[in-house]
Amino acid sequence: MRRVALLGALVLFGVLASRATFAAQTLWAHDSALYAAAIERGFHVDDELREQRPHPPGYILYVASANVAHAAGLDSNSALVLVSALASALGALALFLLTRRWVPDGIALIAALAYAADPLVWHYSEIAYPYTVLGLGSIVVAWCGLTARGRGLRPAIFASIAFGIAGGFRQDLLLLLFPLWLWCVAPLGARRAAYAGLATVGACLVWLVPTIVLSGGPDEYFSALQSQASYVRDAYSVAAQGVPALLTNLAATSFATGWGLLAMTPLAIVAAFGAVRRSALLRAIDDRVPLLIWSLPALSLYVVLHIGDWGYVLSALPGLYLLGGRTLDALVAGPGRQRRLALALAALGLVVLPGYGFAAEAGPFSAAIIADHDRELGSRVAYVRANYAPRSTMVLTREDFLLVRYYLPEYRTRQYDPEPFTHSSRRMRATRHAERIVVFTRGLVPDQARDVRRVTCSKGIQLVYLDVMPGAILEFNKAAERFNQACASLIEQFLAC
Repeated sequence: MRRVALLGALVLFGVLASRATFAAQTLWAHDSALYAAAIERGFHVDDELREQRPHPPGYILYVASANVAHAAGLDSNSALVLVSALASALGALALFLLTRRWVPDGIALIAALAYAADPLVWHYSEIAYPYTVLGLGSIVVAWCGLTARGRGLRPAIFASIAFGIAGGFRQDLLLLLFPLWLWCVAPLGARRAAYAGLATVGACLVWLVPTIVLSGGPDEYFSALQSQASYVRDAYSVAAQGVPALLTNLAATSFATGWGLLAMTPLAIVAAFGAVRRSALLRAIDDRVPLLIWSLPALSLYVVLHIGDWGYVLSALPGLYLLGGRTLDALVAGPGRQRRLALALAALGLVVLPGYGFAAEAGPFSAAIIADHDRELGSRVAYVRANYAPRSTMVLTREDFLLVRYYLPEYRTRQYDPEPFTHSSRRMRATRHAERIVVFTRGLVPDQARDVRRVTCSKGIQLVYLDVMPGAILEFNKAAERFNQACASLIEQFLAC
């Protein structure tokens, strides 16, 4: 027991210490600004963007966790990043302890550290986004459910309460892990399983009631929730958008899952096929099947409905790491010296090299990307504030709209936001006082090419601006085409990966 505690402490504090060097110094993206607004101005879910603190469905317990760090003196970004780092460390610890149920400590340690050192997981541990919290919640719910199955009503109720509470951190866990919860309570029978369901509902009320109250009441909250769900379904789902949405969602989910597993990918695939094959041959459920019930529904939902960010896959990655650990255990079986060598090679390929990739290489999920984001955002903000008067300047943005509003609140800001899967043109009218339009977002350039000027904010970072007459109309037809063509090219690259 002392050895397990020592290894657990090594995982927890080692992972947490590794996060200290690379933490983002600025808010990461659109949603980060909404979480910061919830911390600074109070929690309130709304359908109107200007009132969202944050967007539906709210994640009130996640915001409350960051509030604790903010109350201790951290700024909003640092508080959110601290929550991400802690969640990744606790997630790695929980995965280690859960994996020990099936494999020896050495394999469990490699699986947990491989999860923590993966570039995608590490990346989301360093920014103001809630996806390591999603991963932690997924592990805790799965652990409780898998432990409770077949052990009677009381453990099932405890697991159901954990399931409901986890929904307060990320409501999507209630949908993604519902098949696993159902499988875990199935041995109870219908009547006792209903009691477990009531326990889940009761636990959900702990966070749902304050969420509704702080959002203005049930009508306002559920209206905002319905509006958000309808928008996602209509704009991104396969049912509404057909094959383009299927290809986009499949490519994005595959790309994120591949980066989230790296060398663990073949090990997880072997375990998955082995579980299905063995279950079919023996006509009995292999003990790896519950791990598929844990992971596959989430990935399937992302493909057919929507994957809003690469970090979504953290809901499924822990189960896949556990599957990979099962395969690794079978591969390294052998005499003591031979097994130790195999474990060392596995640690090199699954932990050391991915961790090095995040820390020292410039991949899509890396410390370099985070540092570049901080430098570029900071340079652009400082240059705009130093050189352009707020009264006569309009700032044009795309996906960084809320970041600009957060860091440059004194400026009028407009967002160019074309609908996905379309090539339609769009016109925008400058505000009546605007004599200069600063195009803040890299790659976003209006069609008025002759009027476009560029300035250098700092080394390697340029800013685009136009001098215009007040009320001038900007045309984005060609820009929209270039943007959509870039998205199509990106999809092809994802599929190639």
